[in-house]
Amino acid sequence: MGFYYAAERKRFEKEWDKLRKEYEAAGMSLVSIQLLYEFDLEFFRSQRTYINHTQTMPDEYINEEQTDNSALFRKFETSVSVFNESDIPGRYAWLDTIENQQLALALRQLTGEDLELLTLFAMDGFTQSEIATMLKCNQSVISRKLKRIKNFLR
Repeated sequence: MGFYYAAERKRFEKEWDKLRKEYEAAGMSLVSIQLLYEFDLEFFRSQRTYINHTQTMPDEYINEEQTDNSALFRKFETSVSVFNESDIPGRYAWLDTIENQQLALALRQLTGEDLELLTLFAMDGFTQSEIATMLKCNQSVISRKLKRIKNFLR
């Protein structure tokens, strides 16, 4: 979705007309009011920039038409890895898709428990709290384990 600048700026100025009157009635100095206005205007502009330079990514499955029409996909095409999980058998088949040999070797050195935890978190998309519930432990335990794995992989 784009940012219709003229309409949004008009809405911003209308809101600020109300605020300016409220601030004057509260006894604020014109200099202070102007500083607040300039701060809000800068935030308004940064929001406009953010909205104009971002786009949402599809949640899960991406078809070819979406990749052809997406500026983000074109820009980061080499960074996107796509594989069909059904083509590679096994729970930890994702390990075979790792192109960085050092990382792949380090991942293979993880214990079964750590590998399962990493798979639940990174591949299955569960949150730390959800994993903690599944494993019947505290979320802080999961957080510490993931941090330890992360440090090991560095």
